[in-house]
Amino acid sequence: MPSDLAHIFDAVRPAVVAFMPTAVPRPPGAPRPELFPIIGTGFILDDGMVVTNAHVVDALLGLQRPPDWPQDRWPFTAALFHHIDKKRYPNAPTEGSALIPLEVLGVVRVGDIQLDRPGQPGIYYGPRRPDFNIVHVKARGLPKIELLATTETLREGVEVATIGFPMGTEALTAPGWLHQHGPFLQRGIISAVLPFVCKAPHSFVINVMSMGGASGSPVFLTDSPKAIGILNAGLLTANETVSQILGAPVRLGITQTSTNFSYVVPAYFFASAIQPIKESGKFQLPDDTLSLDEMISRATFEVRKKPGHNEPPDTRKIAIIPDDAPEIKIVVEPASLK
Repeated sequence: MPSDLAHIFDAVRPAVVAFMPTAVPRPPGAPRPELFPIIGTGFILDDGMVVTNAHVVDALLGLQRPPDWPQDRWPFTAALFHHIDKKRYPNAPTEGSALIPLEVLGVVRVGDIQLDRPGQPGIYYGPRRPDFNIVHVKARGLPKIELLATTETLREGVEVATIGFPMGTEALTAPGWLHQHGPFLQRGIISAVLPFVCKAPHSFVINVMSMGGASGSPVFLTDSPKAIGILNAGLLTANETVSQILGAPVRLGITQTSTNFSYVVPAYFFASAIQPIKESGKFQLPDDTLSLDEMISRATFEVRKKPGHNEPPDTRKIAIIPDDAPEIKIVVEPASLK
């Protein structure tokens, strides 16, 4: 039987997106990469509304644009790794997972926190500008993640999990080709609440390593699909490299290594921003906006195959080479998908 966390993963995962360039410059004649680089993670809050880190948006806005790129077109997309049910979508070539790009229409940047609250004395230890932005995408009928905006659950020792894309595309193409089609699930505990347990902590720390690409991942309790925060940074440690040259120590430089401590922006920061953003009119969707179901039903699928990896294996047809053979080889015959 699947664990509770497996069920929670199934509920949260469909609303997790990967932010990547819309176009990647490459030399004439060079093949299209199997997967564009993943810059960061985000998750869907509502139709047309995706939350990610401000520093992820900064990186996306800095992407190189092709020379003929339209000025009104954003240089990045929010991509869903979405399960395709062949029975539901007969236009699909097979059951599996498809990468569905969601067109970006705009970005809502977050300003400084207002600290003057008469009658509520206290000291704020966090950054003046919380690390999140809201990205506007052109799509309806999207899977979404609800928020748990209260802070009573933010206590040391509470079990949490996160879903995202640590190491970006590198992790999904580790053997040298695309062999994974979706995000990673990680589990840990809340290690610290910053500055301490209180009604309005500015951050909390989980003992999950954060690497490039994971920024913007939802953080949630292991027994609830509601997000309690958004992962925004990892705590790094500095390592000095020293070598002996001609008998004398020479400092070669400082490198930074990720640790198992990652910072999270509590959900109450961006939960309070959703309704004002909707009321502002900035997130109105055009009349021609399609639902996710309509996108898939009307789509023409491109099945990207790699030579030698085109068919599912049939383990009943593995040829075992004798021990005295000069070279060990496993031959897998092509098998039809049934």
